[in-house]
Amino acid sequence: MEKNFVLRFFSVWVGTARRAVRGAFGERALPFRGTYLSTILLIALWIFFSMDVSAATLPFPLGEELMYSITWNGIPVAWSKATTQMETVDGRELIALRLRTRTYSFFDTFYRVDDVHESLVDPQTFLPVRYTKNLQEGRYRCHEITTFDRAAKKAHYVHQVKKKEKIYDIDADTRDLLSFMYFMRSETLEEGGVTNYRVMADEKIYDLIVNTFEVKQIDLPHYKRKVSSLEMVPEAMFDGLFVRKGKATVWVSRDPRRLLTFSKVRVPFGRVRIKLHEVNGPGDDFWITEKKDGDEEESK
Repeated sequence: MEKNFVLRFFSVWVGTARRAVRGAFGERALPFRGTYLSTILLIALWIFFSMDVSAATLPFPLGEELMYSITWNGIPVAWSKATTQMETVDGRELIALRLRTRTYSFFDTFYRVDDVHESLVDPQTFLPVRYTKNLQEGRYRCHEITTFDRAAKKAHYVHQVKKKEKIYDIDADTRDLLSFMYFMRSETLEEGGVTNYRVMADEKIYDLIVNTFEVKQIDLPHYKRKVSSLEMVPEAMFDGLFVRKGKATVWVSRDPRRLLTFSKVRVPFGRVRIKLHEVNGPGDDFWITEKKDGDEEESK
């Protein structure tokens, strides 16, 4: 049967923390299975929707860099960096979205994790052309590439390590997790609402239900002000059935950037927390101008 989709949807970060702690302290330190940390940002980061996004109206600035810190049961285990930039690929100008998650150097001695997700996106339609997932976690390796054929409404999936291939149907606007998370920054959700989406993950198309609650003030240790953020709880369905194991809650800022400020995931024998550390790149808003003096990136 399907593993917990909601936790797996957040696993870009949660899985990394889980495997890092397991590698450092042994298997019994984390008596549960599945990839929980290596995708947690992908929906937690941004939950917004728009039907027509072009390069002139991107819901994020090119050159933006988002830094996140990740803890498991209060133990700092990893950091994540999300970036955006234009690149020329096979003679075509595309937006390159990347999310990299790395264990802190202390954990590398026990269990090194270096996960990279990349989505190449058409700047006119904001639909992904190619999605790549490259995971290096201890001795484990995973290298997957999904190419989208919009004309045929097909996705071609290749697992480079296992030599596995699959072609499956997609919708006209199907997005991978990474491009979806940026796409979602284009519209503001309101308190007390329910919104439905369809997202590609694990070679399948899932229905995602996003429930919104009240706005709270989130304290970010590297910023001078608390940030108003909307509380959201996602649920997932596959083939009409809810997947209800575990619970993830995220908070997204109410300013024009609509960033994930904080996320928490309840897992067996522990809790995972993800917090926005720093925003770098272009702009003159408070994310750039109101950082606390003397702060430096803890991830390097």
